Amino acid sequence: MRAPDQFQAQATFLPTAICLTVLAISIASWSPHSAFAFPTMPAGQTQEAAPSSIPNRMKSDSLTNRIAKLIEQLGDPNFSNRLGAQSELERIGILALDQLHAASFHPDPQIAATARFIVQSNQFSWEWDTDPVQVKQILTDYANAHISEKSVCIDQLYRLEHDQGFGALCRLVRYETQSGLAKRAALLLMRSKPILDQTIQERRASLLDHITGGQSQASRWVLKYASNETEIDLQWWLNVIDQETKLLDSQSNETSFELVTDLRKFVMEQIASNPQLRNQALDMGRALLQLGQNIGKSLPSMDTLSGSRVVRASEFAQWALKFKFPELVQEQHAILSLTTVTRESMFGYFLAESYKMQGKEDVANQIANRTLRQTPVNEKGELRVATDNEKEDPIRKGLDFVLERRSFSDITRRQYIAQQLTERGLFAWAEAEFRLALSLDGDTKKPETLDLTQMVSLDVMQQYAIMLHSLGRHNEAAQTLEPFMSRFKNEPMFQRQMSEWSTITESIQSYYYLFLGDQASEANDTETAKSNYWQSIEISPENVDALIGLYRLQLPESETTKRRTKLKEIVNGMRSEIRQVEEQLKFSTNQSLASLTTLLSSKCNSLAWVVANTEGSKEEALFLSRKACGLRPEDAELIDTLAHCYAALGRFEDALEQQRRAVSLKPHHPVLRKALAKFEKLYEDSKKAN
Repeated sequence: MRAPDQFQAQATFLPTAICLTVLAISIASWSPHSAFAFPTMPAGQTQEAAPSSIPNRMKSDSLTNRIAKLIEQLGDPNFSNRLGAQSELERIGILALDQLHAASFHPDPQIAATARFIVQSNQFSWEWDTDPVQVKQILTDYANAHISEKSVCIDQLYRLEHDQGFGALCRLVRYETQSGLAKRAALLLMRSKPILDQTIQERRASLLDHITGGQSQASRWVLKYASNETEIDLQWWLNVIDQETKLLDSQSNETSFELVTDLRKFVMEQIASNPQLRNQALDMGRALLQLGQNIGKSLPSMDTLSGSRVVRASEFAQWALKFKFPELVQEQHAILSLTTVTRESMFGYFLAESYKMQGKEDVANQIANRTLRQTPVNEKGELRVATDNEKEDPIRKGLDFVLERRSFSDITRRQYIAQQLTERGLFAWAEAEFRLALSLDGDTKKPETLDLTQMVSLDVMQQYAIMLHSLGRHNEAAQTLEPFMSRFKNEPMFQRQMSEWSTITESIQSYYYLFLGDQASEANDTETAKSNYWQSIEISPENVDALIGLYRLQLPESETTKRRTKLKEIVNGMRSEIRQVEEQLKFSTNQSLASLTTLLSSKCNSLAWVVANTEGSKEEALFLSRKACGLRPEDAELIDTLAHCYAALGRFEDALEQQRRAVSLKPHHPVLRKALAKFEKLYEDSKKAN
């Protein structure tokens, strides 16, 4: 799928996953309380075991015994024997890690010191010969990365296609001695979904096969999860949460606020669908709210206002809505400061969505309408009045002053909110924000109130039209752009003004004719559709959706030749642009790396999209799409393109798997959901045919 931002040079690109803020985890301290220290199971008596040729299964008993003997030789009086034992243990690699870690508390100080040195030296290779190329590269990066950057590699393994990172993640759970990293990998594994045609029972059996014998705390989590095929052992998990919370309170480097929060959320997700345990899940959610409050108390007031505390509150609300805990959203809203709910309108919409989820449509719409008017509400949707303390708050006073001076229809602010609501599938509320931003009153357009000489006005107008188009409202989408088109066609002075912004000007015109073309195509008016598609392409060849629309029309042979010639011209131009960006990347600075990487992924994705939907090498399209997804692995539109590339090759199982990933990232996107239904049918039909 070619996302709108790939067609606009002015669009704000999202940062790539490579540049995401990483989870900082300190080096685990060597104490008897370390997650890998088990006094009741001395070195040499572990359950682990596997020949190195079968990397992810249990070690053989002979290898376990061999490692135990080598560890004892670390205390041999003969220096040569000690050195030989150390070299052999390093050669065995990560299969010896857990026993070496336990040996770091050996009564013999020589053995303990050498074992500790081997583990801390980080000379082990995490790769297996059987690992896919991508996994090997990530594991190489993992081995060389600073401790604070390793979590990025763990996330990359988790996001690999076709579950390729599964075995490596299991390896990290079992053998990584940095407890925080092992636990992060464990949580990702436990949250991962079965691959296509794999049952949850088969998934858990695979986890048991890989993790059985692991002695780390993270291994125990995964083994417990995989062993419970029916009901979750809630008390066991509550004890784990209690242990992690105590570690957090003691400022241990074996856990973190993020890990404790994610662990609580994971357990809540497991019991969310069980009516008998719902009250306990809500109690756990309230504890999460309290934990967030306690953390927030240590933050400076400005950080609390606009920084990490607000971000965490927003993430919590979205998570609670995703897993259908609307009560928690309402309870969180009650403890948010008036400054926060006034400044951050999305909290009003989260609250409205929570009531909508409970079937209270009237309350939800009332809250949404008040939020649209920038009127803060309390958790019940009633008007919220500042308390005496809030009135005296200097930050609050300053914010009131700013809000009073700010335009009621602050277009940039409303643009952001409308985008967020669109992502959440709240299209009616998003439309209200868009219309107010564009000064559209009801169903009556007032083009004279729109300042079409401002870039932001044009950008918001186009985004609103794109949303309408994605909902299948092609004619309304074109009408939204009509005020601009009318002035551009009829006012020479306006044309000259717009010459400075040729890209956005061409974009709006090209979209306008694309929308008209799609409207005519749905009405089976081939001639009108063809005319509009050609106009769209001539204005901006980068609008490949118009070319694809043209390809879906039944045209005579003479016109298909013209169409094919245009396709070849556009594809060659796109290939040239990709090569140019790749050359620029070779000489990029840290400042330009992120934007160039995003640009490259967009251009690769666009070329893959057009080839997958028209003519050309489908293998090339797949290669380009996978490259784009590798650069921006959490982009739903790029994953949608990947699914279409697989479908173009007849690989419907892979197409369905990727489309499910795309929908999981944007569950309300109408185009993605439509494609999912299509691929589900294609996959089922292919199974019947075979």
